[in-house]
Amino acid sequence: MKWALNTYQTCQDWELKRILDVAEATGYHGVELLMDYKQKHGFEWDTPKDAWDGLKSQVDASGVVISSLTSCQNFHSENASDRVETVRRVTRVIDMAEFMECDHVRVLGDRYSDENRDAVVGYVTEGLKALGNYAGEKDITVSIEMHGSFTDPDSAMEVIEGVHLPNVGFVFNSQFIGCDAGSIEPLFSRVAPHITSVHTHKVEASETFELYRQMFEWLNRIGFSGYISNECAYTGPDPEKVLALYVGLFKAFVQ
Repeated sequence: MKWALNTYQTCQDWELKRILDVAEATGYHGVELLMDYKQKHGFEWDTPKDAWDGLKSQVDASGVVISSLTSCQNFHSENASDRVETVRRVTRVIDMAEFMECDHVRVLGDRYSDENRDAVVGYVTEGLKALGNYAGEKDITVSIEMHGSFTDPDSAMEVIEGVHLPNVGFVFNSQFIGCDAGSIEPLFSRVAPHITSVHTHKVEASETFELYRQMFEWLNRIGFSGYISNECAYTGPDPEKVLALYVGLFKAFVQ
């Protein structure tokens, strides 16, 4: 397992160099750059190609890698032209990932109602299959985050089984659906083989601490070698200390 720093909230107002420097100093192997929110790191689906070299040179000069380009594009629109545009945008993100020597791109599903559930699952499956085929030629994994309506493992598994590509999987968003009895077995026995990376939140919270412990144990047991991404959303006065403490906690879970 490797540790990544996600730029959600804690780093959302930081320039790229500070993100890279802090991640390296606090023990992370990679950074996961959140897109579509105009964060200051400079990575967006429409970042001009003539800016890519300058961004890559900063990453190459650091001691960390880009673990994922984390697109917030989604496929739930009932307008077919919107979904075509989503594929176009994420295809460009995949091209950027290839240029940056990053092997993982995240997308969202994202939300449906009882009335349009089956249609949206179909839209997501179709879009992910197109992206997975494109990314596969570049040895890049595309993952749908188990987020929004797709925290539901039934819907998420329906998409993964419908896409049926080796380079398409899940970002597990640490929403422990169906684990009310205190065990992750009902959930992880289904989704764990498809997990490519994990987003963690307030790991230290008492109500989910034991489930996180089981998750790390499970992933360690199956030889998971992807990134555990810290999305703790800390916005207090001492981010370096807090980010380092999370790395210490992650390590303790797998020792």
